[in-house]
Amino acid sequence: MTDNSERTNEKLLELQRLLESVDLDLLLSSSEEVYRALADEQRRHLILYLTEQDSAIPISRLAMELTSRIDDIPITEVTSAQQEQMRISLEHEHLPRLADYGLLSWSYSEDMIEPLPSIDSPKREDDVD
Repeated sequence: MTDNSERTNEKLLELQRLLESVDLDLLLSSSEEVYRALADEQRRHLILYLTEQDSAIPISRLAMELTSRIDDIPITEVTSAQQEQMRISLEHEHLPRLADYGLLSWSYSEDMIEPLPSIDSPKREDDVD
């Protein structure tokens, strides 16, 4: 198999796993803003991280945590250059974009980022206790 066809197969398997794990009604009814918000890997990590938090987090800490997650390295190995690069990306791209989508409230003057609410999925009628 060529590298290109292997990548295609990996992408198809990834898509299949995603479709199997998502409610299809939700998938079909989601707005374009949701898909644009999730289109970037760094934003997906950011959204997941912010839903896991209980309190506000400084942008510098957020940059370090996201770099650690995305690069799959221990937080103690994140360099100040990597942290600064992520902070710039957060301030100039990801946080404003999520604010534009209405997912969070943020402005350039803010150093603390509030967590996103964790929303429990509503029970469906066919769910069994």
